Amino acid sequence: MVPKVAARGGSFKGAGAYYLHDKKADTSERVAFTHTENLPVNDPAQALSCMAYTALHQAEIKAASGAARTGRKLGLPVYTYSLSWAPGEEPTQEEMIEAGRESLRALGLHEHEVLMVAHNDMPHPHIHMIVNRVHPETGKAAGLSNDHLSLSRWAEAYEKRQGQIRCEERVKNNEARRRGAFARDRRSLRMQAFRRWRRQRLAGAYAARQATADNLTAYHLGERAALLDRKEQRIRELLYDLKERNRPRWAALFRQQRQEQRELKNFQASPVSRLAYWLKNRELERSGAVLGALKALTGFHGHKRSLAERHEQERRALAREVRAQTLAAMREMNHGYLRELGRLRQAQAQERQTLAQEQSLQSQELARVIREGRDQEQFRKEQGLSAAEEFERRVKARAEAVKKRREEERRRDRDGGRERE
Repeated sequence: MVPKVAARGGSFKGAGAYYLHDKKADTSERVAFTHTENLPVNDPAQALSCMAYTALHQAEIKAASGAARTGRKLGLPVYTYSLSWAPGEEPTQEEMIEAGRESLRALGLHEHEVLMVAHNDMPHPHIHMIVNRVHPETGKAAGLSNDHLSLSRWAEAYEKRQGQIRCEERVKNNEARRRGAFARDRRSLRMQAFRRWRRQRLAGAYAARQATADNLTAYHLGERAALLDRKEQRIRELLYDLKERNRPRWAALFRQQRQEQRELKNFQASPVSRLAYWLKNRELERSGAVLGALKALTGFHGHKRSLAERHEQERRALAREVRAQTLAAMREMNHGYLRELGRLRQAQAQERQTLAQEQSLQSQELARVIREGRDQEQFRKEQGLSAAEEFERRVKARAEAVKKRREEERRRDRDGGRERE
């Protein structure tokens, strides 16, 4: 007898779709028979609907039984396991059902709703037990801690009653546990390795998501830095362009001012030339006409200072004009930069949202894989054999052992017949 606990699930409909049909088909040729326990119906589809109803109304059942409605709703009410006989054994339908009942009592599930499904698609007889963890009268959920050890002890007792021990390792481990010694079975070792693999896989998935998010953040920072660099490059080009554009104006202004300075110097040679210069540029003089003419004739005048002040005003005026041009161009350029930055930030926000949605879907899919037990199948594949291949290998080994034993018995019978003759 080999009991095997499957992963817990959340859908009775999904369990029925798998166990009540052929693999990857809508037919049900592999179903030998079905049987229900603690259910008002015998039809398997209706039985699964009743089990789903019980799990869905767990809180109401608790309240009706007088129990507190506290605690979280049971997320995985579907508990499944299988009982397999050795190749060559031929238990009847009644014997298989009775064995299922005994295993339920060993697990403390004999009062729970159960659908038994026997298959004939393997060379060894086996039956699958679909159990509702929610008690139909109290609404409480079965804990099922160390369920595989309970099944191991029951399977040992079952084989002893049958008169043949087929798993000596199991007997040794159970005896050690009864003495209080620690005995870790192969399932515990596999489960420990599986949990370690699952933790590493989850940590790797989280690290990959975090690295992807960090890379996206760094890429976005790089995009914004590149945009700022382009802005600064355009500013340098703008300043150079304005400088080159106003260079002829500054050159013309300086030429004109130098010419005016030479003219002033030339007109200082004699009283007559000074008077002529004063008459030509008398607007530069702040004093009256008579006093200005007298100063021009005597050489006591402020033409040089007045000309320098006017030149300074001209240079300042041109500088203000150039500065105004620069500020206007810079303002326009900054507005363009802010528009580009706004569009870039909006696009980056959309990329972050898309990545967050993708990673959320990845996390949900990973959680669904764990919830449905598909990660266990992946673990077995990475270990070298899938669950089906491993089971098939064990079945073939048992079939070969039975075949070899029968051939040995036939050979002994032939040898015994020759001796009698």
